[in-house]
This record gives sequence, structure tokens and C-alpha cells, in this order.
Amino acid sequence: MSSPSAPVSPDCAPVTLRSNRDEYRLGEMGPLYEHGAQEAIAAGVDLQLGTRYLGKVSDHTYLIRNDAGRTRIQAQYIVGADGARSQVARDLGLDLNTHLLVGAERVYTVTSAPAEPAFHCVIDPSIAPGYLAWVINDGVHAHIGTAGYARRYRHGIQQALETFSRTAPGLEHQDRHPQQVEKRGGPIPVGGLLPRISCPGGLLVGDAAGAVSPLTAGGLDPCLRLSDHAVEILDSALTQSEPDLLRHYDGATLRRKFRGRLAMRHAFAQLRSPTMAAAAFTGLRTRPGRAAAKRILFSDKSFPTPPTPQDSFGIRPAAPTTVGA
Repeated sequence: MSSPSAPVSPDCAPVTLRSNRDEYRLGEMGPLYEHGAQEAIAAGVDLQLGTRYLGKVSDHTYLIRNDAGRTRIQAQYIVGADGARSQVARDLGLDLNTHLLVGAERVYTVTSAPAEPAFHCVIDPSIAPGYLAWVINDGVHAHIGTAGYARRYRHGIQQALETFSRTAPGLEHQDRHPQQVEKRGGPIPVGGLLPRISCPGGLLVGDAAGAVSPLTAGGLDPCLRLSDHAVEILDSALTQSEPDLLRHYDGATLRRKFRGRLAMRHAFAQLRSPTMAAAAFTGLRTRPGRAAAKRILFSDKSFPTPPTPQDSFGIRPAAPTTVGA
């Protein structure tokens, strides 16, 4: 989607940050999942929906549950794509996310499109403690959400979302009682990419690997980029019968590039009152503050680019993988 992005602080006029190019990707997750499933089936994947991972039985043996009941399966490698509190990570002895936000979002139909798509960010510790609330109207749906540290919500995140929805910016010309088409929520890891995300038995991707920008909490782009890297590593390990190649799927190397954003995440977490948020917002109005905000919101550095197979261990890469977006 395109800019502007408009941060707002309590009782303050918005600050508009405009980009000269399209920014952000708003994921329609249902069609994305369906497209990915169709591509996987076409590539020969045995897709079993309605299946739950229960745990590791022994090396290369895992327990799942589906409509047929509990079943043991054999796997050379297992990929943990099971969210911020990954059971696969626990079973493989890999690193776990410990720095988490909790988020909730509701998606509504809209009756009119904005003059131009915008991402409205609201900085208010009373409704988004340690993070922000947001509104995105893409002309088809309005996404209204909030996220923050769970222990700091005085009356719970659902009440905070209700309060925010009544005064959310960017929806002035919409139906007062829009149709809700989706709601979602859950933990968001913001501690940066985890150091140990692979072992001889498998690897982690997405939220399970901490592949989320520590500052913006954006996870779709990092997930896709890290998953491409995982595909290359697994393809090489399988075709060359060298399990040791998985050691090159290394979060510690990529994590070093998160240092600046991890420091800013720590600073952002200290905004505990509307007064502190307003003071920080005053800095945002200055020329250096606006320049810094643009670097954070509009740069290409929310997630480091993983090394190519040639760079990391000198082998020919796997065939290119197309990911729908």
C-alpha cells in the first residue's frame, strides 16, 4: 500500500509522513493460504488440513492428530511454523521467544475508499502499552487493531480495542455500524530473530523463529524471506544427503543486524503514560525526528537479507521458489 503514514499521539494533531513509493503489504490471509496450498499440492506435497502437531516421540518420529485420530509419522526434517510459542522449537531443543506483545485486530467492510491508502498509527499507552494502535483502510476493508504488553492493559486488550474503535482515525466517512468480516489476535514476538533456529532434525520459520521486526512488529515480509532461505537449505540438505548443512541456517549471524532496532524496541517499551508519549511525539515533529521516523517506517531494513547458498557454504542454490503475495 502507499503512504502517507500518520502517527497520532493523545490530544495531538497527526504528523503525516509521506513516502514516494508504495510501502507495506496488507495481507489478505485467506487467499494467501489458499494460493500457497495450491502451489504446494502442485509441487507434490501431501497436504493434510485439520491436523495438529502433538510432539516428538523419538528421533525423526512425531505424533500428530487428525480426523483419523492420533498417528505417528516419520520425517527426515521437521519445520516449525507453529507460531510464537512453538512446540516444535521445544522438541528440537531450539531457542524460544521470550519477548512478546499481544495483539488483536478486527477487519470490517468499508463503504468508501480513502483519497489514498494510509496507515494510521496511534501512540497511546492507555490503548497500546509499549506499542501502538492502527487503522488501515485499503478501500475494501478497514483493519483496526492494537498491540502491547499484556500485563500493562488495565482492562484487557479487548476492552482497549473497543475503546479505540470508537474514535479510530481515518474512518470519518464510513458506516457507523460496519460489517465485521474477520477477527484475529495472538502473541507477537519482538525480541528479534532467535540465535538457534536449526539443528540436525529441523528448523524454524516465521514467528517460531522470531522473524518479526522488533520495532514495527511486521512479520509477513520477514516470514517470506526467511522461508525462501529455509527452502534453499532444506533442498540442498536433502539432495546432497548432508544433514550438517542445516547448521548454515543460522539466526545468530542475522541477529547482529537487529541491534539498532532492538535498542529502539527497548526505548519504545518505556513509554508508559500519555505524558511520556506526548513528549516523545514532540520530538517526532522536529526535522531530525521526522527523518528518523521515515528511516524506520520506510526503509528496507526491517529484516536482514539472508545469505545465498553460495555465500554461506559454496553450493549451487535450489531452484527458485515463487511465493504468492
